[in-house]
Amino acid sequence: MKDRIDAIIRLSVKKVSWSWRWAVPIYYPGRDCVSLLLPLDLTEGEQPNIALVLEWTQSGRYIGQTILTAEMAYKDARLIARPGAEWLDACFVQ
Repeated sequence: MKDRIDAIIRLSVKKVSWSWRWAVPIYYPGRDCVSLLLPLDLTEGEQPNIALVLEWTQSGRYIGQTILTAEMAYKDARLIARPGAEWLDACFVQ
């Protein structure tokens, strides 16, 4: 299971290197910081079904803080701006 999740994360990171819009910024008021949503597809469907919340650390790396459902990710992303990533389209949120 761990290997599968690691592979899913690596694929999503690769997609960010192809298009910076794949990672979506969100504001996290509890920590008063801006984090990034990294979409993950655990079901091998057409669209990601969860998002990993990444926070930038002082060491210069990102660390995963929590996982959000697609609906939670969409609502959090709207706090900053209209989400531009196609994976986070409003039509996708049930």
